[in-house]
Amino acid sequence: MMNEMEIREKREEFESLIQSWNGTKMWFQERRLQFPGIVQIITDDWGVSITITSEYFRKFSVSGCWEILRVSSSGMSGLYVGWTLNKQIIYPELGIFPANKIVDTRCHGEEE
Repeated sequence: MMNEMEIREKREEFESLIQSWNGTKMWFQERRLQFPGIVQIITDDWGVSITITSEYFRKFSVSGCWEILRVSSSGMSGLYVGWTLNKQIIYPELGIFPANKIVDTRCHGEEE
């Protein structure tokens, strides 16, 4: 388990990189799900909260505290929770799953 100083150092090291991805297209992967979407990222003392809007899946959010985040120059993942975000497709051999685009934009949280 990380102490407060280690958490603060990790946040200082990675927060600006993580914030640079806000509003960009990234690939989400968890178990069999893998698809691109636009990410909205919020960081705070606790960690990271991410809302993903995709034409392939309903709008949803994932999060992770600083202690469980693994961050690289092209993405991040939440250890123990199983999700990954990356600038590039994570497993090209799997393609996009689910493969069908959502036609009803209300599935994205938009109002009529």
